[in-house]
Amino acid sequence: MQDAPKPPLLILGAPPRGGNHLLRGLLDHHPQLLLPPDEDYFLRHLSRHRWLRWRGMLASPDGAPAFYRRLQKDGHLERINAGHGTEVFGTENSLDLETYYRYIRAHHQRWDTDNLVRNHVEALAAALGHKEGDGRLRVFFCALQPSNRDLTRVSALLARNYAVRGIFLLRDPRAHLASKLVRNPTLNLGRFCRRQNHYWREIDDFALNCGPILRLRFEDLVTDTERRMREVCDFADIDFAASVLEYTQGGEVSRSNSSFATSAGIDKGALTRYRETLPLETMTFLEKNCLPELFWQAPA
Repeated sequence: MQDAPKPPLLILGAPPRGGNHLLRGLLDHHPQLLLPPDEDYFLRHLSRHRWLRWRGMLASPDGAPAFYRRLQKDGHLERINAGHGTEVFGTENSLDLETYYRYIRAHHQRWDTDNLVRNHVEALAAALGHKEGDGRLRVFFCALQPSNRDLTRVSALLARNYAVRGIFLLRDPRAHLASKLVRNPTLNLGRFCRRQNHYWREIDDFALNCGPILRLRFEDLVTDTERRMREVCDFADIDFAASVLEYTQGGEVSRSNSSFATSAGIDKGALTRYRETLPLETMTFLEKNCLPELFWQAPA
């Protein structure tokens, strides 16, 4: 007897400040997707720490909801639903959290790591209104830290339970660094370059070990949105619609792609703003130490 085929799942990922929320906002209310409102912390934390997986497997069904809540940054989903979205992407009451925790409690099984993964993904789908047979595609959306091998770790967990494919965003290291320095002005340049290079190689490993990939340049998404979103829809096997050309939250036109800036829509200034903030020697260092494939060349 053959095993049942794995359900499909689409992974949307980028390093922090890498453009993930731009793609999330463009796909915001696509009717064929079960798209979480903001980053998934549960699987990212679960993948990093073996002791957390053991704690989850030891939890009782009644205790499981509290475990899941703790791994979501002690109530990240609740903060989204309450509309506390200054640092998150989401809209008020975007999730049915009663359904989420009820599903967790009803389906939790001890001594099974895969159950922890499936339980979370399926509970989140239920909280987004998934009904059996509605045909919508499950989506995992998360910032992926190269320093923690998040892409590799999370993908390995998901690939055991789902037929995965991944859309991974790439951002020019110069612009990416300039964005990260806003929050971390003492960031080590050598370490930054190594992580950029490692992220590229992790995508290669995903293609070898997990499933198909689409490398999507943040800059191309900004400058040629329709063409790139048609590629995204083709890759995800969903219909292209004009709505994927607008950056929205909960169907409402929202703030821009550049760190939730004040301008509405897509902010093209995010592409070259680094020229105003990075010294020439810093840009030269990046060009010498980051893989050449990572850099974006503006069309002539």
